[in-house]
Amino acid sequence: MTTHCHRFTKLAAAILLVFSAIAASALTPRGEELNAIDNQGLRQGYWIIKGYMLNTNEYDANSTVEEGKYLDNKKEGHWKRYWPNGHLKSEIHYERNRPVGEYAVYYDNGQLEEKGIWDHNKNIGEFKRWYANGNMQQEFYFSDNGKRNGIQKYFHENGKLELEVNIINGKESGVMKRYYDDGRLKEEKVLENGVLVEGSIKKDPKKNVGHKITSMEEVIADDPTAKQSEATADEPNEAFAFKPNGYNVLYDANQQITQIGEFKNGRLWSGKWHRYNSDGILIRIEIYKSGKYVGTGVITDED
Repeated sequence: MTTHCHRFTKLAAAILLVFSAIAASALTPRGEELNAIDNQGLRQGYWIIKGYMLNTNEYDANSTVEEGKYLDNKKEGHWKRYWPNGHLKSEIHYERNRPVGEYAVYYDNGQLEEKGIWDHNKNIGEFKRWYANGNMQQEFYFSDNGKRNGIQKYFHENGKLELEVNIINGKESGVMKRYYDDGRLKEEKVLENGVLVEGSIKKDPKKNVGHKITSMEEVIADDPTAKQSEATADEPNEAFAFKPNGYNVLYDANQQITQIGEFKNGRLWSGKWHRYNSDGILIRIEIYKSGKYVGTGVITDED
């Protein structure tokens, strides 16, 4: 019995030595050392993060969670992150551990969810978001200061246009049109510098036909629990078609994203809440799941 145990111990040690040697000699297709750590304990070069490296049961041990390059323990360049089912979750470009430039986010079915350009905690340029069924959901344009600028569009889940308005430096200017999900015009109004022009509203007389876009004020009045998310602190402009049950992006007075994710009964249900200091600098990201606060996100990861 003792002899067998001794042999088994030697065999296990030999196997462990072989796997350690393989791991240490693993190279990228370009011949670079994989998952390298320098003498100061800092991650360097190309890394492939596997499930067994993380304290989570979400991924299988040998599933790839994310991959990309490190420079002095900070993400640098193009990074890919994956869903537990193996589908691509996001593609983000990093500079010194901060997301900068073009990025893309995907649903777990592989469908593109969001695509845009990120610059110092704000979107710039063209921004597009899709429903999980592949239809367009939002089409925005941002100026270099992060404020929406130009023609902004929202779409119904069936792909039909829901709202269209021109925004100049974060404020509505000109004619804003809303549509039912069958394509019929629901409402038309004129705004100047974000202010409604008196007497300019034209509505479809068939008020009870088609999809109703609920205002934030109506949500708060009908559901007191909506106050729990402090949604009233984020003033959506006239162009924001807030959905009390669905995906929303809320902005503060400086047009910086404050809440983003799925809402239920007017409350942030599953998503992220961005907190800023008095200078407008992002200082904390709160994560919510099923209506409950579950922890703090990492600013330099995917936000």
